[in-house]
Amino acid sequence: MQDQRQGVGPVYQRRYSVRISGSPLTAAQLIERLGDDLNAASPVEIAVFDKTSGTSHPMETSDEYVVHMPGPWNCPVRVVERTPVSFRFATLTGHMEAGEIEFRADSREGDLVFTIESWARSGDRLADVLYGKLGIAKEMQLHMWAHFCTRVAELSGGRMVGDVEVQTERADPSGSGGRRLAARALTTAFTRTFTLAARLRERPLHPRGLVVDATLDLYGTSRYWEIPFLDDRTELRGEVRLSRAMGLPDALPDVLGLALRWRQPDDTEPDDTEPEATAELLLATTGHTRLGRHLLRPASGWSPAFYGCLLAYRAGDRRILLGAVARRDQVVPAGLPALARALDERPLLLDLVVATEFGAWERFGELRLHGPARSDDRAAARFNPARNPIRGLSPAGLLQQVRGATYTAVQDLPRRAGSARHERRRQPEKTAP
Repeated sequence: MQDQRQGVGPVYQRRYSVRISGSPLTAAQLIERLGDDLNAASPVEIAVFDKTSGTSHPMETSDEYVVHMPGPWNCPVRVVERTPVSFRFATLTGHMEAGEIEFRADSREGDLVFTIESWARSGDRLADVLYGKLGIAKEMQLHMWAHFCTRVAELSGGRMVGDVEVQTERADPSGSGGRRLAARALTTAFTRTFTLAARLRERPLHPRGLVVDATLDLYGTSRYWEIPFLDDRTELRGEVRLSRAMGLPDALPDVLGLALRWRQPDDTEPDDTEPEATAELLLATTGHTRLGRHLLRPASGWSPAFYGCLLAYRAGDRRILLGAVARRDQVVPAGLPALARALDERPLLLDLVVATEFGAWERFGELRLHGPARSDDRAAARFNPARNPIRGLSPAGLLQQVRGATYTAVQDLPRRAGSARHERRRQPEKTAP
């Protein structure tokens, strides 16, 4: 494969999207129909897809195509990912670009949204000149994918809402090698430190907690984010684990954690299997100002308090932060017993909020925590947002990458090394009369 490291010039992230109303197809059916015949949507006067490896139907991972285009290039690609609602190509040697391109569809408020998104550099210096200097390849590409989106709308049996939206971001890859080395070094340091700590104490951080049922009442914001979690009006069920990060005595302030898990609505057919239907979000007490939202903050009460995600997510071309605000009309001290008693009396209410990295916070929902609280001392609930992401949000930045790898390493450790010891310790409880 011809990845970005083998390309020339800046990396471009390009996105073409179209909203479709009135289609009788689901997102999965639209992607299946498109995968069966890419030329049904392609402007064949510019690009013709010819499958050169793999069975005719349906499209599968490892299938290969050559995209025949005017000029000195034939553009070979390979299918590297296939889900019910998307497929992704990677470029092969000889392609005019070096990178990947994804085709996906999803449902939004009764409509379909079809998106083509690519991450690529020019494949060689001639292609870089034609794209960046002369603009010939840029105009050809714009016409090709805009036309493709229009034809997909026709193929769906619906009608376009507005025009095809086009976004392009440019990034200088000159420092990417250094960033990869830094990411590798930090990941190694963090995983070694926390796996060693996990051998000494099963949970290095947030050792004890309470698990409660949760209701998420989502109603969106004043802007459209193109993220179902932020745009939808719906009620979801989930669960929350509340814990103290260091496990300090209840009388002392501690960083308080709120780990949220819920089932995401399934946009596929009833008999389809959604591989990542569960979503998770980790929040902890932070400041709420533009600087403070990036810093952990010990708290002396579960409510009132501000809980933030600390690390940013990418929503399209924006970096965003998520949070929850426990309201001031409920005062709950930071101890776990006090929290359990408070939840027995009435639900704990929090406002769900979102902000761009340095923008103002805006409410998009309400989170209600219901008692009774359940201790997880014997079988601690585990959360890993890297394995259970929120649809449409991707972790942004080096520390997010490091955190995902560290969580996975620590959570896999008990199954490899500590599970037998843990089971032997619990065995008498299972067999006692």
